[in-house]
Parts: sequence; C-alpha cells; structure tokens
Amino acid sequence: MMKPPTEEAVAEALSILIGSVNQENDSQFVSQEIPAAFPPVSNLPDNVEALTIVKSCIDKELEKLIISMQHRRNLAAPIHKLPVEVLVAIFSYFTASSSLTDDRNLLELTTVNKLWYDAIVHSPQLWTVIDSDFSLKVTKLVIQRSKNLPFSLIWDTTGYDESHQPELSEMLGVLIPNSARLKSIEMTVPDRSDPSVRRLLESNMPHLEKLRVEAILAPGTEGELLGKFELWDGPPLREISLNRTSLSSWSSPRLSGLVKLYIIAPRQPPSIEQLLVILSNSTQLEMLDLREWYRSGPYDWKPPSDRPIILPHLVLLIAENIDHPYAVALLTSVYTPSTLIVGIRTTFHGYRGNPLEEVCSPGNDQLAALLGLANFGSLLPRTPEPITVSVTTSKLRIERFGSYITIGLEEEHSTKVADQLGQFFLALPQTPEVELSIDAASSWRPWTLDLLPWSRSLCKLAVTSAVVCRAVLKQLAQETMDPTTGVTSWVCPNLTSIRLVYPLYGDVDEVAELDRVALEALVRARWYNKAAVEQLSEFTTQCKKAKYPSIWSRATFLKESISCVSLLNFE
Repeated sequence: MMKPPTEEAVAEALSILIGSVNQENDSQFVSQEIPAAFPPVSNLPDNVEALTIVKSCIDKELEKLIISMQHRRNLAAPIHKLPVEVLVAIFSYFTASSSLTDDRNLLELTTVNKLWYDAIVHSPQLWTVIDSDFSLKVTKLVIQRSKNLPFSLIWDTTGYDESHQPELSEMLGVLIPNSARLKSIEMTVPDRSDPSVRRLLESNMPHLEKLRVEAILAPGTEGELLGKFELWDGPPLREISLNRTSLSSWSSPRLSGLVKLYIIAPRQPPSIEQLLVILSNSTQLEMLDLREWYRSGPYDWKPPSDRPIILPHLVLLIAENIDHPYAVALLTSVYTPSTLIVGIRTTFHGYRGNPLEEVCSPGNDQLAALLGLANFGSLLPRTPEPITVSVTTSKLRIERFGSYITIGLEEEHSTKVADQLGQFFLALPQTPEVELSIDAASSWRPWTLDLLPWSRSLCKLAVTSAVVCRAVLKQLAQETMDPTTGVTSWVCPNLTSIRLVYPLYGDVDEVAELDRVALEALVRARWYNKAAVEQLSEFTTQCKKAKYPSIWSRATFLKESISCVSLLNFE
C-alpha cells in the first residue's frame, strides 16, 4: 500500500497555493489553522472561498493527471496494438447486434480515444443501417459516413402517433434520393401511410436484394392506402416478403432467382400461371410461404401435362388457407424432393370434378416428396418416416413429423379418399408405416374402405362407423398373395393396433349380430391359438352394451384369445 505525503509537504504545497491566491486577489488569506482570536472575523467567508478554490484546482489537476496516466496505460493494452483493419472487423460484429439508438452504440465508441474515433468515422462499412428510430440528424450522419456503400433500412412506424409524422416524412425525403444505394428494406407500416412510403418503394433500387413490406390494418389512420406498388426493374431479388400488400405486376424480372418467397394475404395474388412462372425462374428457392390467398372467378385451371417445375433446394413449403387451385398446383405441378417442413391447408369445396383424382393419383411424385418419400433427385436421402392419415366426412389430414397436409372435402369425395390414397401408397417404391383413421360416424352416404392397397404399409387402424367396422373385420380375416413376392399372408400383416368404434347413432339394431359374427370369425381365423397374436399391442372395440349385446356376450372368448383385447362401453 502506498504511503501518503508527509504533513510538512502538504503544508508547504498548501502555503504555495494560498500565496498564489493572495497574489492574484491582493488578499491576506492564511493556510494554517486559524486561532480563535484571529481578527477580523468578517474575513472568514473569503478565506473559506479561497480554500475551496484551491481544493477545486487540486481536484481538477489530479483528475487530469489520473486520466492522462490511465490513457497511457490503455495505449499499452493489446487491443490498441491491433491493426486498424482488425479493429474495424471487431466493431462490425458489434454493429451487427446493436443500433445507434441503444444505450451502448457506435457513437459512444468514438469517445473512447482518437484511434477508435478515426477507425469508426473513416470506416463506411460500419454505417450501413438506418432505422426509423433514428433522428433526422443521425440519419443524415449515417448516409454521409457510409460514403457510397449500399445500406439497409429498418422502418417500423406502427407505434408512432401523428406528432412524429413530420420528422418521419423528412427522413423519407432524405432516403428517396439515396434509394439507389438501398440493399435491404424491412418495412412495417399502417396500411394507410405517408405517400412517401410508396414513392420510396417505387424508386430506383438497383442494389436491392431483400424486400419485406408488411401493411398493418390500422382503422382510423389517415394516409394513402398501400394496396399495391410497382417494383422498379432491376437485378433479381434474393428475398421478397409481402404481407397485406401486393405488387402491381407479378411479371417483374426482379422475381426471378429468388431464394425466399413469402406472400401473406395479398391484396391481389398472382394468377396460378404467374406463380408457376415465378417458381420456374427461381430454381434456388429454399423457403416458400403462401398464406390467405383468395381469388374471385371460375376455377378451370388444370395441371399441365408437361414436366413439373423442380425446386431441388426447397426445404420449407407453407401454403395456409389458400384457394384450392393454388393447392392443386403446388401438389401436382411442382416437385420438391428435399422439402423437410410442409404445412398445407386448403379446402376443395366447390371444386369442379374430384381434385383428389389429381392429387392422390398413383405416381404423383410431388405428394410423395412432401411426405418424405421422394424416389429420385433428393438432395437429402431419407428413410420413410411414419405417416398418419385421418379421414372424416369433411376433411383429409396427412401428417408426418413436422409436416401436415389438411384438405377440406365435400362428403361425396371423402367417401372415396381412403381408397384413392391406398392406391397412391401401393404404387410407392418405398413402403412407409401408416396409421389410418376413418371417422364416418356422421355420414349418410355409403362408405367404402378397401384394405388391400394398404396391406403393405398399414400398422395402425382406427375406424368410427359400424358399416366400415364390419367391412374391416371381414377383410382382416382374409389372406392375400403379394404380387411382387408371391408370398401369401393376411391382409395388413403388419398391424399392431386396431381400434373399432360403433357410434351411438346412425345404425339399426337388427344388423348388430353381423358384427359379432364378423369379429368372432376374425379372431378364430387369424389369432386364436396362433403366434401372430403376439404382434398385436392393442385391439379395442367400443360399443354400447345395450345396443350390441351379442358382441359383449363374447367378451370372455375375446379376452382369452387375445390378451390385449379391450371392450369399452358408452356410458
């Protein structure tokens, strides 16, 4: 620990300082302890002020000396020995995760020392982001210091009130003349905005690579409706994202070569032909997200007979709540062998003809690819993942891990969809494990279910419908020969779970005996005293005891024959 100066040294230094004060002020202040009888007492306040001045001077000089020493010591730190290029690279990482509006920002770093100031101010690559949160002064500073380099714009004015509009308009007025340097725009604005927003979007932007525009519904706001805007011709974009706004022309040359395409609730979506042209010109596309696409008018589009559009790099395909012609186009006319994440939701209500004949037809490579069953051209070879198929009177849903396809159906189509899908899976070169669920409890139409096409793939089966349950029991009691191997086996030999539900309503009692006969015949033929029963992990039948007494009368026989059998009553 350092020792303080001696009292004599302090007294001598104080005496010198007080003497200088006396000389400057022609006074007689003293620096030693003042005796009680010191006259005149009226001079004491001035003496205190003199000592205060001395103390202030000492503190100021000592602070300057300490700062100077700290600066000399900092200059010896390793970071100050780095080449300027390396220092600027470090600052680049800092600016990538911060903004000039943050508490600690690039402007603050310029105050550390002259070396940092010069490195930051004279490195235009550090001044390439403009934010709507910036002041007009900072915006002009960034444009000036970025020299001629392309810069990015992050513009979100949804949280501002009318008092901010004049300055925001001035900022847009500064940006528009410099639009040729814009390389990226991320814009979130009310759907009615300053006309300068449209002028900026429609200005010449030859360096633009990424364009994201979201128009938020803001009832009561004034301004120009940003329904559509025209994209100036130029080099192809890499990414475009539009939410609740549209392009005036979907034939822009800038829509070729896209890597990411997101269009949500467009005011005017492209036609199917325009969409397919965009996709065919973007073979490097990796992300495709289309949501809430609705068009008025007739739907006479049919998949072309020529070769489908191939998108070998597409890993994400989302098509949520889109009109069915778009869905049919994506499910039949585009081939995406490497897609990992799929989310398609549409409805085929009002469709002319049966769209499932096109989507579920054997040999539809696109549907196979979306289910992870692509047989050629895949960049990511994969083993088939388990697939779940659910069919109700109004909906078809196909799922695999992380992906789904949901289609709303007319009942006349839903009665046949299981058979059509069975033929589709039968034609696949790879056999996935399939869980099939049929719920026809509310149907008043005759349902059919042919298990033969499902025989190789079906591992779990759940049926809710007395008529379909009876047909399933009869078919499972049959043997069939595999045409590819010539081996005879039971229908659906890989079944591990069966769940049959006889609904409370919809069937008459006089046919209940047929279900008991079919169930007992199946158990005796396929599993009674046979090793094959070990494969089953679940065999559940749920029906009302009062309605199906003949089935319940064989409960003991069923449980003795199959240990996993379970009879459940409707309470």
